[in-house]
Amino acid sequence: MRNRWLVTGWFFLLLTLLLAGGGLWLRVSNENQNRAVITVIDYREFWKTADAADMDLDEVLNRLKESGVTHVGVKETSLRDLAYSGEIYLSPWGEFMAFNRNYAPELEAAARRAVGEQVISPDKLVLSSDRPDTIRFLQKQLASRFQPKELLSFKAGGQSYFIINAELLPLDKPKDPKKPANEFVEVDARLGFDERVLDRLKAGDFNIVLRPDNSMGSNDAYLQEYEELLRKYEVKYLVFGNEVSGAPDRLEVMEDLVKKYGLIIGIIETPVQLQYVEQKGLDELMAAASYPINRLYSTTNDEFVQTTDERYYRWVRAVVDRGIRILYVSPFKDRKVSYSENINHTLEVIERFHAAIQEKGFTIDQPLPHLSSEQPAPWQQLALSMSLLLAGTVYLFYLFRPGRRFIILLLGLGTAGCLLCNLVVGMDLSKVYALAAAILYPSLSSLLLLLYLRNHREQSLAPKLLAGLAIILGVNALGMLTVVSSLADIRYIMNVRVFSGVKLAFIMPLLLFVVNYFACFAGEEGFKEKVMGFLRMNPNYLVLFTFGVAALALYYYLGRSGNNPQIAVSSLELRFREILESVFLARPRFKEIIIGYPSLFALVYLYHRYKEEVFLLVLGFGMVMGSISMVNSFCHVFTAVTISASRTLAGLLVGVFFALLALLGIGILEWILRRCGVIKPPYCG
Repeated sequence: MRNRWLVTGWFFLLLTLLLAGGGLWLRVSNENQNRAVITVIDYREFWKTADAADMDLDEVLNRLKESGVTHVGVKETSLRDLAYSGEIYLSPWGEFMAFNRNYAPELEAAARRAVGEQVISPDKLVLSSDRPDTIRFLQKQLASRFQPKELLSFKAGGQSYFIINAELLPLDKPKDPKKPANEFVEVDARLGFDERVLDRLKAGDFNIVLRPDNSMGSNDAYLQEYEELLRKYEVKYLVFGNEVSGAPDRLEVMEDLVKKYGLIIGIIETPVQLQYVEQKGLDELMAAASYPINRLYSTTNDEFVQTTDERYYRWVRAVVDRGIRILYVSPFKDRKVSYSENINHTLEVIERFHAAIQEKGFTIDQPLPHLSSEQPAPWQQLALSMSLLLAGTVYLFYLFRPGRRFIILLLGLGTAGCLLCNLVVGMDLSKVYALAAAILYPSLSSLLLLLYLRNHREQSLAPKLLAGLAIILGVNALGMLTVVSSLADIRYIMNVRVFSGVKLAFIMPLLLFVVNYFACFAGEEGFKEKVMGFLRMNPNYLVLFTFGVAALALYYYLGRSGNNPQIAVSSLELRFREILESVFLARPRFKEIIIGYPSLFALVYLYHRYKEEVFLLVLGFGMVMGSISMVNSFCHVFTAVTISASRTLAGLLVGVFFALLALLGIGILEWILRRCGVIKPPYCG
């Protein structure tokens, strides 16, 4: 009867997972489309660096094109840009008036007449120019961003002057802790796009990526400028600045433009490689436009990196491991070399990067696709919840062997809860399902392995090793499938929403493994007596050595888990990573190849040889760590399923190799300890 219940449970578990497979299909179809990568260089930064290096900008742009770059990001021209290029003179109102009071009283008087009764604070900006084209540009662009009361102008001495009496954007500069908090803050204003720059890039056959920003003025007429630019320059991609243009009250303008011209918005990954940089109005725009987005990595996050090799590997990992499809490149700023060398190094890394990602199956000459914003249907979510209910029931059945009434009651109440949450209330529990799978399946796989080893004590070693591998991989594969089907829509793929409960998913299966162990081997003496017997145990030298290795593995595991690991990566490990990255599509995870698989093989081998159950407990922790890592790989939803699957397969291949080395090491240690008379020959059955 009990076996019949188990078979039935497994059958319906697999059936419900199959019914929930629509989530997997949705995710894989989106990811298969999303194989194009575009490299975008920042026009302003390359212009300034080329100018500092005394290099011809056209020559730099041609070299970029030869390296495979076809897209250029253009920010709105700012007052500071015009001042840098010598087209305007810029100064705070207070400094302007103080200087002219002493040296040009006629100019001061003209400024006072223009201001009249208005109060101008000292930090407001005054700009002037004698260039007719610049003056025309300023008149048009300033008038579309500021109301008449915010914008004053006058002429004197052949110069045109503009006073901006409005709040402006503070320059994005790091604060100096040595200066007082109330120090003078430099400000700037965005003036729209300089069509001279856009025409130059279009003539060079570059695709233009516009980087619009919000205006601090109260006049929103500037929003009408964007449509003409989008149409004239055939723009397909937008990357916003600090705020979405029109936020918070006129977002409908950008929404209409995004929909009308089929634009894709680049969302900028944060420096800690989680989610995206918050930009005022971005969340609302994404939701309203059905998420026409793709992930962008800015190389300004690399400025702390010491070598060009490390930059190269960071870029490749961004594409392969984190689903980055827009690489936004600024010239390197290594202070140890010249500006021209920095440009040359940037070009070299771009070329290496393009070659590497093409070898890994990505394209650099195709446009980014529009991905589906479809979400799994409620009935698919119901199937997922039912699969987890059945998996939990199977787990409890193996663990405690409860009676039929308990099972029927659990399934009845659980089914009612699943129907209520998914079909009646319509709750979005996708994160809960993923977390449950990340905890449940590694725990279930460890329980099934312990039961198998307990019930097949006299079986030969090779079948045990193969069966152990099959149990761990097979059961955890169900967990991987559940996670993928749960976190399937574009919000997870683009890391707009993230998997929650990482620490819990790392720790709970380890705690449940302890329960699994004592429940499996309690026998007639009972659970409590088994625990007390373990605490009173006098371990031999081999057991003590195993404890020591396990403690080191646990320290490594906890120290390297999460988004902010406490244990730094050594130079040797970095080099090993680079070798693995060059061999495999995706680098296998060290928790699997160094801890997981070696622990699995070691515990099967030592239990087979010595019949000491303590080996299962100690080394089982390492084995569970590997299982957790397998499932957790698929919780990094911005990584493509194919990449995570490739990483898991690579982990199996490399992990088995290290596992065999571990067995060899154990064999050598056994031989040494026997020769020294420390341990006796094992019982081999």
